[in-house]
Amino acid sequence: MPARRSLFLAAGAAAAAAALPAQAAAPRAGTRNPGFHRTMVGDVEVTVLLDGAMGGGGEAGIPRFLPDSTPEELRILRERAWWMDNGLHQPVGAYVLNTGRQLVMVDCGGHSSFIPTTGNTLAALRASGYQPEQVDVVLLTHIHPEHALGLSYDGTTRNFPNAEVVVSAVDHAFWTDPAQESRVPQGQRFIEAGRRAIRPYADRIRTFAMDREVEVLPGIFSVPAPGHTPGHVSFRFTSQNQSMLIWGDIAHQTVIQLARPRWRVGVDVDQAMGVESRVRHLEMLSSERILVGGVHVPWPGFGRVVRDGEGSFAWVQRPFQFG
Repeated sequence: MPARRSLFLAAGAAAAAAALPAQAAAPRAGTRNPGFHRTMVGDVEVTVLLDGAMGGGGEAGIPRFLPDSTPEELRILRERAWWMDNGLHQPVGAYVLNTGRQLVMVDCGGHSSFIPTTGNTLAALRASGYQPEQVDVVLLTHIHPEHALGLSYDGTTRNFPNAEVVVSAVDHAFWTDPAQESRVPQGQRFIEAGRRAIRPYADRIRTFAMDREVEVLPGIFSVPAPGHTPGHVSFRFTSQNQSMLIWGDIAHQTVIQLARPRWRVGVDVDQAMGVESRVRHLEMLSSERILVGGVHVPWPGFGRVVRDGEGSFAWVQRPFQFG
């Protein structure tokens, strides 16, 4: 190309660029999509909802939460995965099971009035294609605020107006009996929030026994897991020879607690029993290799428990693209 023509084209391009108005950089959106993800377990559609996240009282709260830990062991375990400074952090989730007969929730998240970074379950539920009015049953693993306050934030409104609430008889008695209040490690604020969550459903609460597995709904069984609270349970179901178990608080920190399952949890009502329930669950899940969900497991909330050495386990995340 002749030199004069090259110069002419370059000059023209520069002039055209100068004539364009200046473009500011796009501002940050600063928003998150309502989190949900779903998969099929046999004929059951399972949707996990992201309610939010919660911390653990800063670095100073770690010895209270994990009293058997040491700073060096924790440092090694926390470096295995992404982790945040200033304490222990975990997601908060809830699960929706569409069995074809009923729409069933397993736990239902918290509320920003109790933990500011929670309370998104209803928005996530609507974004997933369901409405709160369609929920037939809410199964509670236990009546802790980040698991149950989604029922009612104010102690008056039923956020799931047509739902029956199903919880173990032991857990219901524990949270409603004034004589039990001194046993709650988290104190009066937790007690009041738990009672507020279930109050509007007083005439719609059904309880079940804790001394055995109970078929709480057709094809859905409770699995006793006492310790964290006296009536803490998991729920298990099978469809078309595929099974899934959803736990409440068997583990809050999968990297740490699966690697050290016999470490006690300081906020468990019965710490020794909590260890027994955790080890029993992990032994069973690693042997059967079934799909697992949990309120505080890494998002998007589906995985598997595998053995990782003598007396140690690991959480293997189910790849997102397999939804």
